Amino acid sequence: MSSTKARAIAATGRPRDDAAQHAILQATAELLEEVGFDKLTIEGIAARAGVAKTTIYRWWQNKGTLALDAFLTAVSPKLAFAETDAPLADLRAQVHRVGKLYRGKTGRVLCEIIALAQADPTTREQLLEGYVLPRRLAAKACLERAVVQGALRPDIDIDTVLDAIYGPIWYRMILQHQPIEAHFIDGLLDLALQGIARPAKR
Repeated sequence: MSSTKARAIAATGRPRDDAAQHAILQATAELLEEVGFDKLTIEGIAARAGVAKTTIYRWWQNKGTLALDAFLTAVSPKLAFAETDAPLADLRAQVHRVGKLYRGKTGRVLCEIIALAQADPTTREQLLEGYVLPRRLAAKACLERAVVQGALRPDIDIDTVLDAIYGPIWYRMILQHQPIEAHFIDGLLDLALQGIARPAKR
């Protein structure tokens, strides 16, 4: 290895090996579902992924940042929005996918990550920037398409609408005082969307 290349790697950190990174993220995601965040260990991840612990610590600061990275990689594609000519139907389908995930193991893991984020600024920033805000922007774009089509009033505050739709789902996920059932989601969407629907022309 040339001295120039050695200095570059020392300055920027050793490049990640794609196969090892994939194995680590997959092992972490599997263990999160099996044992939860509290019982998750770097040792267990390394053993399942077939890598050394030093490899993991070279690329991730701690198990919290690794757990969230694995969570984002596994879950984000499942919550993507379709982009059809019926944006409100796209929204309803996506919110139902959210509800299905959050009432299962994914919701349990997310609750643990949210709890960690309250005390760890790095995890909080990663949760917001890597998960919450991209999902929010996608939902906002979906509602904006509905406004352009004339299905929703043009004067609505979209950020407030998003809180009204997704907030109750997070509330039930975190407190677990009521289940996140399909009929609950349909009722929630009916209530929120009827209030912002554009009146029919007379």
